[in-house]
Amino acid sequence: MDKYNRLFDLKRYKDEEDICFSINRDLEENAYYLSQSLCSRVKYIGKAYQLHYIPMIDIYGDVKFNKTQVFSLIDELLFIKSVVNDSVIDYFIPSLIELLEKITHSQDEDTLWIMGN
Repeated sequence: MDKYNRLFDLKRYKDEEDICFSINRDLEENAYYLSQSLCSRVKYIGKAYQLHYIPMIDIYGDVKFNKTQVFSLIDELLFIKSVVNDSVIDYFIPSLIELLEKITHSQDEDTLWIMGN
């Protein structure tokens, strides 16, 4: 198992291209950046469990979710966090959900943009 420990080292992912999760395409204050590898990890876990919204993430293009879809995306992320024993996922999902909850609590018709490379 030691040979796989590198997969759980956050430093491993810091120099990768990032996928941007953004409210209304705001790239600064309302954005969360996740490495392409980690985004792919979550996407393929979502596919494996036949989830609906997480597999829609496109690491090479842009995807837009409305407020109703963001509620479901949060549920899917919480599900993955609860069933997968992965310290890296446990580390970043709460911060990503924090961003997504800004949309669900907003009185405006904010949207989530996931912008790939």
